[in-house]
Amino acid sequence: MLVSKPRLPLRDILLHGWLPSPFKKWFYRLKGYRIGKGVSFGFGAIICGRKVEVGDYTQIGFLSFVRGDTIRLGAHVQIGAMTMLDTPHLDIGDGTRFNEQVFVGGLQFPDSKLVVGRNCQIMQMTFINPTRSITIGDDTGIGGHCLLFGHTSWLSQFEGYPVDFQSIEIGRSVSLAWRVFLLPGTRIGDGAVIGANSLVKGIIPPRCLAVGFPARVVSTTPEFPREVSEADKERIFREILTEMVAYLDGFGLRCTIQGAVYKIIDQRRTGWGSRRKEWHLAVESAAMKPVLGTTSLLHADVFLSLRTIPPSVRLSLETRRQMWIDIESKERSDWGNDLGEEVVQFFRRYGVRFFRVKQSELVNPAGLLAPTLESRSL
Repeated sequence: MLVSKPRLPLRDILLHGWLPSPFKKWFYRLKGYRIGKGVSFGFGAIICGRKVEVGDYTQIGFLSFVRGDTIRLGAHVQIGAMTMLDTPHLDIGDGTRFNEQVFVGGLQFPDSKLVVGRNCQIMQMTFINPTRSITIGDDTGIGGHCLLFGHTSWLSQFEGYPVDFQSIEIGRSVSLAWRVFLLPGTRIGDGAVIGANSLVKGIIPPRCLAVGFPARVVSTTPEFPREVSEADKERIFREILTEMVAYLDGFGLRCTIQGAVYKIIDQRRTGWGSRRKEWHLAVESAAMKPVLGTTSLLHADVFLSLRTIPPSVRLSLETRRQMWIDIESKERSDWGNDLGEEVVQFFRRYGVRFFRVKQSELVNPAGLLAPTLESRSL
């Protein structure tokens, strides 16, 4: 064979897959790979390519491998155990997750590529075959046991059977339920939902519900997705907070509510003694003014707002090392803490995923750093 590639990179696994994560990072940097801070490689996990870039705090799980010619993994990417990503060109956006046992590979060409946007999630046991290219937009979810095939070829084209090699494009904020099959040439618009066990071929328009074998559109706006009033948003927000308090209480955390501040007490036994930690979550559901200096904000570890948080307030919170979470904009501070990460994970249950915003991206109208909350409250 003139062109051959082993199915598994056994040589690389045996050479450095067994190394502890710090040594692995050192080895990869010697090879010229760009490895960010806080990156973690599980036992048996490897990455191999000609040009490799791995963003900060990315994790590659137990016995997983990433192989290609050009590879870019953004910041805070998570790749679960025993996942195989094998394609010539791979580009994964910040905050995207691949669950356990996801497989990317199969019949490909030298220019085959998989591009996944930010804050996406690919569930377990999904098979992706980017024969030409597969592009997945930001904030899109692919359910478990899904099949994304970029080719149709087995029987001879000389005998009249179809042979097809086409790209697949999936828009932003798309939801594929479990066991969805996408055929070559599929185009799915932003905000579309594909029901379980559907077979998709062709074009699915934006913001609709499509189900069936083959899939057809069964509901569109205004019925799907329905319009949510401001009063309904307020009610949903309060209901989720109530559920979150019950959830934390159920796992042994004491929660009390004092006005707009939720106090969470984490008290655990450690050896001969106990450890007590108090967290404060400030909650705001009304529209905010650009200048804010309330006492509740000054002492909160996390600020959670239903409405958009003005840039100047975001900057003030960043200055004090307070985590902020903005539901309307679906954004959060790049920096976080244990309570804030718990809140972020809980809101994922309700379809709300937050894009990280670095402090360098926060600029007020004057282009200057906003004053701290202490100075505003004087």
